Amino acid sequence: MRAAVVPPASFRPLARVLVSDDDPDIRQIYATLLLQHGFAYLGAPAGDGPATLALALRARPHLLITDVNKPGLDGHALRDALRADPRTAKIPVLTVTAMEPWSAPRRPAPSPLDDYFLKPFSFEALLYRVVALLPLDAAGHDRLVERARLLPCFEHFHPVTGLPCLHTLANRLPEATAAPGWAALSVELAAFPRLVRALGRPAADGLLARLGGIVRGAAGPQLLAAHPGFDARIALVGPAEQVAAARARILARFEAVQQRAAMLAPQLPPLRLHLRHAVPGAGLAIGLSTLRGALRG
Repeated sequence: MRAAVVPPASFRPLARVLVSDDDPDIRQIYATLLLQHGFAYLGAPAGDGPATLALALRARPHLLITDVNKPGLDGHALRDALRADPRTAKIPVLTVTAMEPWSAPRRPAPSPLDDYFLKPFSFEALLYRVVALLPLDAAGHDRLVERARLLPCFEHFHPVTGLPCLHTLANRLPEATAAPGWAALSVELAAFPRLVRALGRPAADGLLARLGGIVRGAAGPQLLAAHPGFDARIALVGPAEQVAAARARILARFEAVQQRAAMLAPQLPPLRLHLRHAVPGAGLAIGLSTLRGALRG
């Protein structure tokens, strides 16, 4: 029950990810891509359910990615077994499947630690789900972003908002900040992971898609609007007066998203936006790491 790929001794992983899939080619793809992006890969032998449980108990991964159809225990039974053991009950589980796994009328409701992803998918799109389930701090997310920038990108747009990804932002950012008077604004739904847990992934993604459309319309062709990482944040960059005008338009149009959220989950507090501005003096022709740091200030 050893990892399929052994990283160098100096490797400091962002998180340990256990993969349970009965297809050896799929396991190899996960191993290669997870290691490239800075994660430690653990592969359950042949995707076997009982072997996955034993490895989870011994390795205590930060995340389990599992398919549904597998020998021994299927993906649903594997998740239930993890939840039933106090030693593994807190391990997030990402179920990768060809159909929505909780659509069956007798299927238990997912726990806050569960998510799913539909096949087929690009690895970039999968990363957004992985990051949402992992306890990555700001420094860890920065490390992930820097590693991702050095790798080929096959999916240049966010899978929910359709806005450009961090690769596009990194490439265009120096030009967008080359002259004095630029500004940047970070826009995100407050507590988006909580929305996913409360509303379910489809409804929460629907709200995020609406916000993406609002940001795209408010930015227009004058501003650069893109995701600066693998979370749900959106960055707007351009002349300061145009960024300020876009901010006002976003706030004015966000009321429709709030109304939709109130209809979906009236028991939740009102949906809010987090808006952060880049600190003055961030520099000219800055890079993505500088922008990410400035938007946290």
